[in-house]
Amino acid sequence: MPATCQVRVLGRFSVVVDGRPVPGDVWRNRRAADVVKLLAVAPDHRLHREQVMDLLWPDLPVDAAGANLRKAVHYARRALGCADAVRCAGRLLTLWPAGVLDVDLDRFERTADAALASGDAGRCAHAAADYRGDLLADDRYECWVVEPRAKARARYTALLRAAGDWTRLLDLDETDEEAHRAVMRRHLAAGNRREALRQFERLRRALRERVGVGPDAETVALYESALAADADEPPSPAQRAAVALANGLVAYGRRDLAEAERSARRVRVLALDADLGHELGEAATLLALVAHARGTWHRLFREEFADSVRRPTRPEVYDAHLCFQEFYLYGPEGHEGAEVFGRDLLDIASRAGSAAGRALAFLLLGEFALLSGRVDRAVTALRQSLREAERAGCVSAQALALERHAEAQVRLGDRAAARADLDRALPPALGSRIPSHLVIRVHGVRVLAADSLGGALGVIRDAERWLHEAPHVCDPCSMGFRIAAATACACAGSPSRARAHLAEAERISGLWQGGPWSAALWEVRAEVRRAEGRRAQAAALFFEAAEQFAALRRPLEERRCLAAAAAC
Repeated sequence: MPATCQVRVLGRFSVVVDGRPVPGDVWRNRRAADVVKLLAVAPDHRLHREQVMDLLWPDLPVDAAGANLRKAVHYARRALGCADAVRCAGRLLTLWPAGVLDVDLDRFERTADAALASGDAGRCAHAAADYRGDLLADDRYECWVVEPRAKARARYTALLRAAGDWTRLLDLDETDEEAHRAVMRRHLAAGNRREALRQFERLRRALRERVGVGPDAETVALYESALAADADEPPSPAQRAAVALANGLVAYGRRDLAEAERSARRVRVLALDADLGHELGEAATLLALVAHARGTWHRLFREEFADSVRRPTRPEVYDAHLCFQEFYLYGPEGHEGAEVFGRDLLDIASRAGSAAGRALAFLLLGEFALLSGRVDRAVTALRQSLREAERAGCVSAQALALERHAEAQVRLGDRAAARADLDRALPPALGSRIPSHLVIRVHGVRVLAADSLGGALGVIRDAERWLHEAPHVCDPCSMGFRIAAATACACAGSPSRARAHLAEAERISGLWQGGPWSAALWEVRAEVRRAEGRRAQAAALFFEAAEQFAALRRPLEERRCLAAAAAC
């Protein structure tokens, strides 16, 4: 009777041979398990040797990767207790070719495809029950798992949608608007108007925190109908603000900037009258988006800044502008004019006696000095920003001032002092109202401040884990980490890992052409070419980066790239 091998890849990886579980400790050679996993999820459970080598050892020469593959196959056969568990025939590797192979992913795919083709909700629900977890859940950071995992999850999502299992669908993706609308309609049909309104609020919060957008027009219309349905009392100010904000975001998405601004200003009035801090911050964010799209952000920021320093500190408004200030410095236009703007803000805040306002102005001045290569002046301004932020109790400004001060310490060569700053910066970043903006920035400077390449790679792994678990991370704020991570990986001799971070940085940069991000990406591309041994190409790319940094008046970066080009 043929030997049987059951492989489970949905959820945690496990293997059973002839009814006996293979103990986890036999996979001491991690790549032996990876070979079995790769073949288990591959079509027909077979792959060319070169495919396996490229997936598991992309940065090694062919001879070295081949030697590693032979060793991994040997240990895989030993773990499975069968000399033919992984057969090598010609250039092909095949899993369990002489026996009965049962992979749970195969069964799930067959059952799911048949259920979806039938269109029967009950069959789809039954098929969904076979999904025991995401594909190879313990290997979430392996690049080769990303595509098959996404395909398996897409089938599972389709099954839940066809089954009308909106609750489980929302457990899987809390930003699914169709599912939220279905639950809202279900509550309304049952006469649970308040639950329908709460469901909308859950959707609005999830979209804001995870995607950075608002609900679409259909969802907003359903919410408005819920507000009007048999209401015993008129909508509260918070509910009216929620409608106006959602409509404003819909208008902004359609590039109807005039309507988006009107909605934001209606929310601002409602929030000030009813003391709604959260809604006030969201209105400020929408106004800033509109102003940035019109090229009038400086004027709006100055008006809001002058107004806010005359009132008791509202952290929601303060935080709403921090990200836009950072985009102003690091976006396509660079930091031209930042010093004059910062001095103007400092004068406004000083006349108003606002510690929070002075903290923000000194932060802008310190960052400008850092970008201009005047590191000592940057240190002085950033320390002043930190003192004022501590006086005002502005935790987000404290985190940013410490993070930027740490970067200045790195430039001065004191990495130990930089790491101490970052240890102080992380708690306020996590405890702030905007951790999705601040925490990844701290991780980016932690890469720069590491005491060795090995230490930098450890920091990158920590940050990748946080990115995977975080509900939402601001794309522009993650650029510093992506660039630092790609550079460190390239310098550590891992160009394939560097390319993954470079690709993400290029995606983000593509939304805003030009500026220091573009120059930094040329430098990263040069580092990757140098890691690949293509030194002539690397030199050309370093020269391109140096030229762009020079045009942006970034002398430290320009000199660094010129020195790297000369060394190629």
